[in-house]
Amino acid sequence: MTTAAKIDPIEPKFFKDLGAKGVKITYGPFAIPGSHDPETMGMVTNHMFNITMPCHDCLITGWSSDLQFVNGTSANANNNMWMHHTGLMNLNRTDLACEHWPERISVNGNERSPFDFTLKGTRKAGYFLRAGDEIHQTLDVMNSATTPQSVHLVVEWEFLPAVHPAFDIVVPVWLDVKGNCLNQSTGILPTDKVFTAKGPAAGWTSKVAGDLVLMVPHIHDGSTKQDVFLDGRLVCTNVPAYGETAEFVTHRAAGGGGHDHGGAEGGHVYHVSSVSQCEAVGKVVPGSRFTIQSAYDMVLHEGSLDHHGEPEPIMAIEFLYIARPQAEAMKDILAMGPGDLKDFTDQVRGLKTPKEP
Repeated sequence: MTTAAKIDPIEPKFFKDLGAKGVKITYGPFAIPGSHDPETMGMVTNHMFNITMPCHDCLITGWSSDLQFVNGTSANANNNMWMHHTGLMNLNRTDLACEHWPERISVNGNERSPFDFTLKGTRKAGYFLRAGDEIHQTLDVMNSATTPQSVHLVVEWEFLPAVHPAFDIVVPVWLDVKGNCLNQSTGILPTDKVFTAKGPAAGWTSKVAGDLVLMVPHIHDGSTKQDVFLDGRLVCTNVPAYGETAEFVTHRAAGGGGHDHGGAEGGHVYHVSSVSQCEAVGKVVPGSRFTIQSAYDMVLHEGSLDHHGEPEPIMAIEFLYIARPQAEAMKDILAMGPGDLKDFTDQVRGLKTPKEP
């Protein structure tokens, strides 16, 4: 689908002396039916092709995403709207972890994690967006109210309008307990309450060298921590926080039905509101092997429920952002062709059977 976009300039936070710029791009609006809608049950997936980006032949240094009602106020769990998932892909490049797919740039959820490759202006690194790159955005929005609601996706981008010679090029890697191509079963059952989901022992082995500048996780309600290992050594632990502000707290009446995240019978339900990230982790070389495991405790933290009141499948993803020397990275990027979007979509939609662990 083609998505309307409104662009407004904003003040950049970092590297103003190098000409950095900032823009707020408002995508949408997106009309989301109520939870009683028989076709959608209030869950809508929006596929946006060739979205409006802040620049081309430039370096994206960071961004943050929010879901807002059309009047500009926050749309979040406390008012029945969930940024269930949002993901960015570059259809003109191939993925480092699943090499026949398009390049997966990021994934996010209602925790609304920020992405900052500069580490608050201390690291010269950015994602190179070349002219002609087609960026695909997936936006899953869930409306747990019975009435329809309309929302915008609002993204604040920060970037350098041209490729600065002092900056390294960030390349993304999707690490997942379900395997590099999401084709491994975790063995976790919907009835399991306390467990650690472990990714395949083979993990992901790097073919490139660089600095691992940033690691950004995505997990669901019920998570207690996520661990990533480099060559068997623990290098990152992500810990979620719950209900830090009112936007991430819901109240369920006793006997309430499903389609809310969390399953408390009465009282407050606290949802993931942020997850810690790891920065400046260290060097990556060809042959570096990364593995992942993710701990959940649905007794300590209520898990996510679908619109039938059943437990949702867990997610346990870690995005690795490797800053590569500019000349090497550019050579590889310019040699890339498009990935197989249909194969990726079929896997995510469950049209392919996962392998057993």
